[in-house]
Amino acid sequence: MRRSTLALVLITVAVGVGLFLVKYRVQGLEAQLQDLNRDIADDREAIHVLKAEWSHLNEPDRLKRLVGRHLGMIPVGVEQVTTRTRMDSRLPQVSASAENDIAAESGVIAGKEFRP
Repeated sequence: MRRSTLALVLITVAVGVGLFLVKYRVQGLEAQLQDLNRDIADDREAIHVLKAEWSHLNEPDRLKRLVGRHLGMIPVGVEQVTTRTRMDSRLPQVSASAENDIAAESGVIAGKEFRP
């Protein structure tokens, strides 16, 4: 009976130590989880603030004022939009010999490399 009692006491002590270690390990992991959840909440709040700032910075009226102040640009007018055929009629005509000269300078004639 003494051996079985001693074995039960040792098993009980081992289980107690095991539970003790598991308890503190779980508490450590819960603390880490709380820290992570706090960091996630902070990051979400920061993202919310950044989205609000981005919305403010991209307001069309604000951008229009900044462009006018710093770039001196104006909006494109309807009269500035055209078609390719209308542009071709306004461009000066280039003679065939001038086209060959331009192609020779660039090294390409009819899609093939050209070297005199």
